This record gives sequence, structure tokens and C-alpha cells, in this order.
Amino acid sequence: MEMSERKQERNRVIAQAMSDIASVMDKGPSLENLEAGKAHLIALAARDDLFTFEDFPLPQDDAMECSYLIHEAPDGGYALYVNSGAPHQYYAPHDHGVARAIIAGVRGRERHQLYLRRGPDEPGEGPLVKKGEVVVAAGEAATMQPDGIHEVNAMDGKPLLHLHLYAKNFVLQGERWKYDLDRGEAEPFHLNELGSITDAR
Repeated sequence: MEMSERKQERNRVIAQAMSDIASVMDKGPSLENLEAGKAHLIALAARDDLFTFEDFPLPQDDAMECSYLIHEAPDGGYALYVNSGAPHQYYAPHDHGVARAIIAGVRGRERHQLYLRRGPDEPGEGPLVKKGEVVVAAGEAATMQPDGIHEVNAMDGKPLLHLHLYAKNFVLQGERWKYDLDRGEAEPFHLNELGSITDAR
């Protein structure tokens, strides 16, 4: 399939998948609705013929990843990115502000260690308590509510290609925090720490 044909088909299946996801996630921020959205995103990620390193290249420098925006609602909601991650990708524990999130695997394996704040219910306050671990790979996905925190690292020394869906785009997620587990402290997590972000719609 030529690149132009692949993009046309990709846009078609993305539009259908995002319509299906919105139809369940618009019902409210429950875990049940998030899991229903997760199933649709895993099905989209299974179309690995449409998500390739040719279309979504890896970073060419020491950056950990490149993010490619491939869908966004007019109000900035339901922002879907392809994340093309280097084999050395690692992010310390961090949240996503006010956004729910689903991360589904296309290629490569990525470990997500999941945490919640323990103590004051204020961003950046209180130590973290580990809640579990998910390996995101083909056929697998991780989900996060707005109070969720995850630590992310690539596995197997291989590059990654994953779909990242956020209920709000990066700009609208508001203040984000990253956490130092050893010190029990947090500091703001800025967009410029995410590597490049390209509009690939």
C-alpha cells in the first residue's frame, strides 16, 4: 500500500474508532467506560499495517520519543497521538493533569508502573503508593484516571510504536507533575520534556 493510500485508510479507521470511543467515554469517567474505550483503542492499534516507523519516524537525536497528533476533537478533547519511542525511552513517575488516558501497543513492549498519591489529595503533595504494573504491547493497553501516575520505560532494547489517547490534548491537560520516589517530592512536568510533537492529521 502506498503511503498516501495508507494515510487515507488510516484516517478512515481512526475516525470510526474515535467515534466508538467517544460514544462510550462520553457516558462518564467511570472505570467501566474507560475499559470500553480501551477495547476500541486496542482494536485500532491492531491495524499495525497502518502505523509504521516509515510514517511515524523515531527521533534522530538523543530524544526519547516523537509524538504525532493524528486525531483531535474541535474542542481539544479525545486527542490521539502516535508515540514513536527510542529503545532507551524512560519517564519518571508523572501524571496527566486532568485527563483520562489510554495507551495501546502497536510495536515493542513498554512497562508502566502504576501509582496513586498517598496523603493530601493535592497534585505534587504526598508520597506515592504503587498500585500495580502493566506491560503495554500489541494487544495490550494501560488506562489511567486523572489521579493516576505512571512510570514508563521501554523493554527489550527495541523501539516502540504505541497509540496514546488523552481525554484532553497536552495543552488542555493543565498542570502536570513528575515525582521523585526517593525524595518523596514532585515538580512540574513541562511539555518541552516530551520531545517533538508533530501535527500528522
